[in-house]
Amino acid sequence: MSSALYMKSSAAETGDIIILNPFNQHDVSLLEGRPGTAMIISSKLIYIVQYLFSVANISVKFTIILLLLLSGLFFSSSALNAQEEVVEEIRVIREGPPPLVAPQYLDLGTFVVNMPGDKYFLKSSIQLAFENVAAKDWLLARLPIAKDLVITHLNSITIEQFDNIKNRTVIKNDLQVRLNSLFPNKSPWEDAVPIRRILFLEFYRQ
Repeated sequence: MSSALYMKSSAAETGDIIILNPFNQHDVSLLEGRPGTAMIISSKLIYIVQYLFSVANISVKFTIILLLLLSGLFFSSSALNAQEEVVEEIRVIREGPPPLVAPQYLDLGTFVVNMPGDKYFLKSSIQLAFENVAAKDWLLARLPIAKDLVITHLNSITIEQFDNIKNRTVIKNDLQVRLNSLFPNKSPWEDAVPIRRILFLEFYRQ
């Protein structure tokens, strides 16, 4: 049986699978736990595929090649999809400016001002966020000037501007620009924007 390729099951005795090599006619028992078993299985499977490919006709060879190519494309696409899913899970979507590393906060207190038309009051509690302690101390020594500027700015907000939620960012940005304009052009901390955030702890009309 030199040209025959067959597998024999001896479950009644040991339960092992024996593959008969059609060329050298010796048995290789695939025992569980034997060192090198995985390598033996792989080599034997490759050997079997090579043997089948050598005895097959052209149509069968073409079918085998096509199946191998489709299998390779399937596994490669699966691996790429898995990598994309991992990247999407790790990716974090952050809105707004990056977080401050070591913020220093200055509480300006609570402001109650008349809105234009004298029908409503605007109440707001404000804190300023710095990244430089020297800049914070500089403004703290001039706190009355900063508070006067804040009152003037809040007093100019109309009811229409207040009721539009989209204007909250504009109001913060305008106040940040005005407060940063109080700092000198040349300062020892070398920071063009000492006040990094305007924080509204309260902001409503009554």
